Amino acid sequence: MSVQRLSQLQWFGLVAGVIALAFGHLLGVGLTRAECDSGGAPWVRALLIVAAAVMVLAACASGFVIARTQNTGYEEEPPLSRIRFFAIAALVANVVFALVMTLDLVGNFNASCGQS
Repeated sequence: MSVQRLSQLQWFGLVAGVIALAFGHLLGVGLTRAECDSGGAPWVRALLIVAAAVMVLAACASGFVIARTQNTGYEEEPPLSRIRFFAIAALVANVVFALVMTLDLVGNFNASCGQS
């Protein structure tokens, strides 16, 4: 696989998870508040499932890049070593984002709208 393709996968793994989390959170909270229910709306579930799928794809892309650059050390020439470093950071970040998304899901489904 070319360095260009590995670089593209690495950036997808690094950026896609956080974008999915941000949109999932903002739209999920907005839909929950707009519908004024306990968050059980099908739109919120569908939105968070799509965001979780994007996050899983980002983690898989990072894992693939890590596997393809396993013979690369951090002391080597910049393109491959830098790609490997960012892919490892992206994989760790996507695991943290998945935990945050789980907490967001629980929070949205247990939220009340505050109206009486």
